[in-house]
Amino acid sequence: MTERPPVTGRPPAPIRWLAWRVFAPVDLAINALINGAIAWWLFGGRPEVPLTGAGGLTAMVLPMTFILATVTTFCGWWNAVRERRAGRATPPLAADVRWLRPAAVESVGVGLAAWLVACGAAAAVSWAAPRAAVGPLGGVLAIATIAAGLGFLLHGRAVTRGGAA
Repeated sequence: MTERPPVTGRPPAPIRWLAWRVFAPVDLAINALINGAIAWWLFGGRPEVPLTGAGGLTAMVLPMTFILATVTTFCGWWNAVRERRAGRATPPLAADVRWLRPAAVESVGVGLAAWLVACGAAAAVSWAAPRAAVGPLGGVLAIATIAAGLGFLLHGRAVTRGGAA
């Protein structure tokens, strides 16, 4: 069963346009809300949140970075493949193009790379300001901002690559 493109009188949008003007902003909002809510649940009732160490921001940032980068990259590929196969984006993508394996490999690779960068940043913060802390709102805003930025950049990048194998 093949989806038909919508009848709008307009040609399909280029996948790059959809990536940065539709999918990346939506991913930004989703990741800011979800990760901000988790951060509020974890840190909202505390008087202050250390930047590093057990119970600190890095305790959430490090696994969040790997998971968010991996999932958002994979979903970006999936969004692009879906839109290109349905004829809602250009260039079109043939139904027989195998995309699942390259998407999975790239997703895990991007997740690992993002995690390594986050580990380096956490180590630098731990060295430079080992006792630094923020209030709960500062912690939530930091987490939401990091998640939003990663979601926007990585999802947009993945959508532009979706199906290119």
